[in-house]
Amino acid sequence: MIILTAAALGISAGQIRSAGVIALVAALIGMTFALAAITSPGPVSLLAFVYAVLGYNGGLMLFVIGLYANQRLRRATRVSH
Repeated sequence: MIILTAAALGISAGQIRSAGVIALVAALIGMTFALAAITSPGPVSLLAFVYAVLGYNGGLMLFVIGLYANQRLRRATRVSH
């Protein structure tokens, strides 16, 4: 579930197409994990943080691949007349 949520954040941040927003969301993921680690009474799994970072980066990559595929399909339909 962490990976899917982080991927959704990556796709959403990518849709805004602002490097500042992409960096802000990445920083907020790290700050949220740090705050949870500080306030948690028990041990914190770093693996969950790694999953969140990988999911976020994966979501950004999926968005960029989708943009590329969309652009190629548009060019293919224009040229095929």
